[in-house]
Amino acid sequence: MSRAPLVPVLPAGAPVSVLIDYDGTVSRQDVGTVLLAEHALVDQAVVAAKDADYDAGRSGSRDLMQWDMEVLPRDGALLRSFAAGVPQDETFVPFVAAVRGAGAAIEIVSDGLGFYVASNLARLDPALVDLPVATNDNDVDGSGRLAFPYEHPDCFVCGTCKRERVRAHEAGGRVVVFVGDGSSDRYAAHHADIVWAKDALLRWGKATGRDFRAWDHFAEIEAWFVAAIADGRLPATAADLPAWRATHRPLRPDFICGPEAWGPGRLVPRPLDAPAHRRDTRRP
Repeated sequence: MSRAPLVPVLPAGAPVSVLIDYDGTVSRQDVGTVLLAEHALVDQAVVAAKDADYDAGRSGSRDLMQWDMEVLPRDGALLRSFAAGVPQDETFVPFVAAVRGAGAAIEIVSDGLGFYVASNLARLDPALVDLPVATNDNDVDGSGRLAFPYEHPDCFVCGTCKRERVRAHEAGGRVVVFVGDGSSDRYAAHHADIVWAKDALLRWGKATGRDFRAWDHFAEIEAWFVAAIADGRLPATAADLPAWRATHRPLRPDFICGPEAWGPGRLVPRPLDAPAHRRDTRRP
């Protein structure tokens, strides 16, 4: 895996960073969901109940993934082989080339089981082998132990803190475009400048009045990106950035997750519609 540096290495071209979820975004299905549907060692009703708790904000992704690994076979070869068969969006390859051609940054930001992301990308196209990937470390060929190199320093609900990846790129003076589909992506989407959303993320954006752009394949986003760089909807150079910022909404100053919203040390999120004083689940 080309592990994304904690402090992004940013190119000198367009001051734009494109951050992209993997499961259900680059892959056409959530790989973890497919693995559990085929190989979970428990009844699918139990799997569905666990997923429902996560979607409702009653559990965090870190706890959910650790449970996932407990109920999947301890067989790395089987899991890798099955994950390799999940289809991916082939239009992602020219999209990456277009972003890189503009001198913009691009990074995969995934809060999934992680072990298949780099190998699946390389299988899609060898040119993607050096694409920076921020995801969880999963010893699927050994103990099944998960580690979280991209966690938040104070909040432990998510394995990979997508919000902090957005903020890391913004700290470098970047316009951040985020592309995603799922529940965990809302934590990044809330802080990004431009969001392309589908499925659960798009439904959440509509329900909360957010101006997300709908998409299905990366070819649509590529066409927009190339045109936006050419006509000023995205800054093409660092010199264009001040004028771009002057005509676009400021970054959101509020938070919907993390220690600012829930209190520090949490392992379980406070549901986004719950009273702010419910902060009773802490890390030991």
